[in-house]
Amino acid sequence: MMNENYNGVEPQKGQIAPKARTESIESLGSKSESRGSLAQQTEEKAGDLGQVKFTKNTEDSAVEIGAVDVAFAGMGKEELMKYANDPFWKRLRWTLFALFWICWVAMLVIAIVIVVLAPKCPAPAPLEYWQKGVVYSVNPKSFQDSGLNQDGKGDLRGIIGRLNHFVHLGVNMISISPIFATRDDDPPYGHEIVNFLEINPTYGDLQDLKDLTTAAKQEGLKIILDLVINHASTKHPWFMQSAADANGDCGDCFVWHDGKDGGPPNNWLSIFGNTSWTYDPVRKQYYYHVYGPDQPDLNLRSAKVQNELKNITKFWLEQGVSGFRLLSVPYLYEAANMTMNEPQIPGISPGSYASLDHIYTKNLDETYNFVGDLRAVLQEFEDKDGEHRVLFVEAEDTEGASAMKYYGDATKPLADLPVNSKFIRQHAGFTGLGLKNEILTYLGQVSEVQGWPNWVLGNGDTERMASRLGSKLIDAMAMVQLLLPGTPFTYYGDEIGMEDVPLAGGVILSCPTGNKLTADSHCNQARSPYQWDSSSTAGFTNASTPWYPVGSNVGTINAKDQMGATNSYLNIYRELVNLRKQPAIMHGSMSVLNVTTEEIFAFTRIRKGSPGYLVVLNLGEKEAFVDFSKEPTIPTEAQAVIRSSTAVSNSTTRGSKVDTASVPVGESEGLVLSFVPNY
Repeated sequence: MMNENYNGVEPQKGQIAPKARTESIESLGSKSESRGSLAQQTEEKAGDLGQVKFTKNTEDSAVEIGAVDVAFAGMGKEELMKYANDPFWKRLRWTLFALFWICWVAMLVIAIVIVVLAPKCPAPAPLEYWQKGVVYSVNPKSFQDSGLNQDGKGDLRGIIGRLNHFVHLGVNMISISPIFATRDDDPPYGHEIVNFLEINPTYGDLQDLKDLTTAAKQEGLKIILDLVINHASTKHPWFMQSAADANGDCGDCFVWHDGKDGGPPNNWLSIFGNTSWTYDPVRKQYYYHVYGPDQPDLNLRSAKVQNELKNITKFWLEQGVSGFRLLSVPYLYEAANMTMNEPQIPGISPGSYASLDHIYTKNLDETYNFVGDLRAVLQEFEDKDGEHRVLFVEAEDTEGASAMKYYGDATKPLADLPVNSKFIRQHAGFTGLGLKNEILTYLGQVSEVQGWPNWVLGNGDTERMASRLGSKLIDAMAMVQLLLPGTPFTYYGDEIGMEDVPLAGGVILSCPTGNKLTADSHCNQARSPYQWDSSSTAGFTNASTPWYPVGSNVGTINAKDQMGATNSYLNIYRELVNLRKQPAIMHGSMSVLNVTTEEIFAFTRIRKGSPGYLVVLNLGEKEAFVDFSKEPTIPTEAQAVIRSSTAVSNSTTRGSKVDTASVPVGESEGLVLSFVPNY
């Protein structure tokens, strides 16, 4: 029921809401209460704060609620609308809104400016394909006998049929030993070329080469020809013309001179030993040959010879080759005055090539200039289509400043690189400290001329790597060669561990070098047929007898079996080639570590923002535990990536976490670890 005393007014602001007090219904209904007392109750202050009162009389009952104070709950709608429509507050709101967006845009602009103008890590210079890739050197006679011929000798079509092998390995350049027409099928050291514009029929014809370059390009491969421009054959038409007529068109195509005191013009020596001059009874003069008498030196002081050699390079570039490796380059020029003798070097037996200081016959200034002229020819082709043509130089027995000059400079670039043969002279028993010294000395020389380094472990003129260094070190040395800064050169068969092969029934002898070289010298033991499978002819030919015996270890050392085995020379080689794509390998710094000793060689490749790599070799005869804890860039833990195929430690299997304070490396083993560098 409604209490007649309730007026419907809500409590005023500022009043305190009271706590309610209740009375029991029994007390309200007590019969002992008199009407007088009830009347008295109704006369009590109805406005007492905090009171809830019940009244009862004979006719009705009521509840009286005192005033309740409520806390402030905000402005009402009417009050808010006053401010919303007030011009002052409208201007203020719009002003603050505009200021917010102005500040936001300003902060965005400042952030962009900071990003654009702040110092950045310099981007690495873009690398050419010949810097990023790997050169694979092929002896065409020993690589693959094609199905068209099957005469027991390899040929160009055989290389076409094996292009998938290069793709599988991950290499991108194929350097082919000289294929030009020669006096005989198997020329010895040097090359007795009778026609620089024709291909030796043993290897095929010009169309075969065109097909090879086309097929190779489709696979992303470059074909590079080994080119001899220092000498030709006595059967070359140029020489026969020159010998017959000193005043003829080719009279000065070769180096001729009158004798002195009934003998040669001077004391100049052949690489094979003894005099480098041979008397020609027809012309009645001596001709010069730094190699054998059947290989007379071209006279590059002749304008005709220079033009012919430039035209030869143009011709082969037009057939689709991507460049050249020039052979025998240091001997291109001889002093114009041929009456001068070269100084004798004390302590060396007279008559050997090493007994003279070759100041008149080796690495003359004119030689470097002509390499620059050939570079210009290659540049003409590059300017037409934008594709770089490579120029590599075989600077035999040339080191230090003389070798570095073949790089040229910014004003006149010469070769892309002079081939580095330091590793080829490495034999079993070398030490970690020796390796460190050779590598750092060479890299320092290259850095001074801003050149690009390269590493060669084998070629056809010396013993194979497996025979020279030992088969246990094949993987370890591949790690060094492929992961150092620079371009690696791989000699065919080294990726599967091929060894020297003797003639049937013969014994293996060291390849002749220095004083042991003769005009009939060869190193065929390092040129045996490629061992593709375990068959009697190694998958090289279907002929009953290859041109040279197949290795007796073909049952275990062959490409087919190694392709199917994860832990093989071939697949470790492939993994290393693939690892070269990592930023730390392509663009990172290289540091030889302090742990390097006679038995241990270790280096890192590091680039900020990328995983680093640690390469460690154990050259000793027992397992070693190498402590890298004092190397500031190496963390306490690293991860095993690649190890030698002979490794047996359970601690260095692929993906294993390795404590860098005690890295186990077995005898003659190599190990590659990845890590997050400390900076």
